[in-house]
Amino acid sequence: MDWQHDSISATELARNMASVIDKVRVSGHSVYITKGSQTVAELSPPPKQGFPIEQLGSLLESLPSLGNDAQQMAEDLKDARSHADLPENPWD
Repeated sequence: MDWQHDSISATELARNMASVIDKVRVSGHSVYITKGSQTVAELSPPPKQGFPIEQLGSLLESLPSLGNDAQQMAEDLKDARSHADLPENPWD
């Protein structure tokens, strides 16, 4: 099997199913399955779960601003913390 190419014949796939699946799982790249000279299917890893960290900055920038409420929220948080009965060490 030649891994320099991202395609495999259906016959070769049938003979090497476990190793092809492992290759897709480890590499994260798809493999095109061919029948004759035609691509008939694609074996690909499942979509990744979660939110991509590289998009976090743009997400935070897209959130609405607190505007005039920001100062009031900061004061409310300060007040809540000063009245809370919290331990010195939060791990206690």
